[in-house]
Amino acid sequence: MDSEQIGKLIRVGAAAATVGVASCVHAAAESLPIGQIMFFRAMVAGVLIALWARATAPARDLLPRRWRPHLIRGALSCGAMTLTFISMARLPITQAQTLTFLAPLIVVPLAMVRLNERLTRRLGIGLGLGFVGVLMILGLSAEAGRAALWGALAGVAGAVLIAMIQVNVRAMTATETTRSIALSFTMIVAVATLPTAALGGWVWPEGAALYALIGAGVFGALNVVMFAESLARAPASVIAPLDYTGLLWAVLVDWLLFAQIPGPWGILGSVLITLAALLVVLSPRSAAPRTPTT
Repeated sequence: MDSEQIGKLIRVGAAAATVGVASCVHAAAESLPIGQIMFFRAMVAGVLIALWARATAPARDLLPRRWRPHLIRGALSCGAMTLTFISMARLPITQAQTLTFLAPLIVVPLAMVRLNERLTRRLGIGLGLGFVGVLMILGLSAEAGRAALWGALAGVAGAVLIAMIQVNVRAMTATETTRSIALSFTMIVAVATLPTAALGGWVWPEGAALYALIGAGVFGALNVVMFAESLARAPASVIAPLDYTGLLWAVLVDWLLFAQIPGPWGILGSVLITLAALLVVLSPRSAAPRTPTT
């Protein structure tokens, strides 16, 4: 097995780890406030990422060279994580995971404005399919009740912020290392969410809730590490489409762990968004957009 094949397998594992985060958040949100989940996810992941980064790179690569982009990225990440965690808490994992796939679609108009990229026919078809898929998921969520609808709207808003983060990270990599970007993100989120201990009435986690908190951090760290390791072994344009294997993992998790089987319309909406995202990722433009974790 050559290096590129290993990179592909690692990238599939990274997609599975993303669904692992969503599953743990979904389970923990049954008894714990979102702020507490965000803090523990960031702290546990931050410690593990720091250990990995220190073991694989010199200490200077862990420190930001310019603090302002890191602070902006951290602020956007706090908002994106809050919204996506609300979506994960209120929606089936399949739908919540699919809504994060909107980010590459949203990057298209952002890139047109900021980077003067033009809209091709393939990108236009992708945007159209994604729009239809979102409408289908929003409609199903509205039928499921107000909580589900708010969860879906939060997922869409979270995808907008993730798209903004992608553009931000794309610019940051010109001067910052991937390890410093990953580490500063977790630390900023941890500091920003710590005050929710006083404001949100944290609950002492026990049993399954405690395991879910720890799992969210472990899976979050695994996602970051495997994402970076996959890029070290294979071109981004080759392995980026494998991120969308996460839809298969999400369906399995919904079925096996939460006894939630998406209906035909839910599956169709998720498939449309996934196809739309793949059209964008596989379009012959610049390198495929990176998908930072939240």
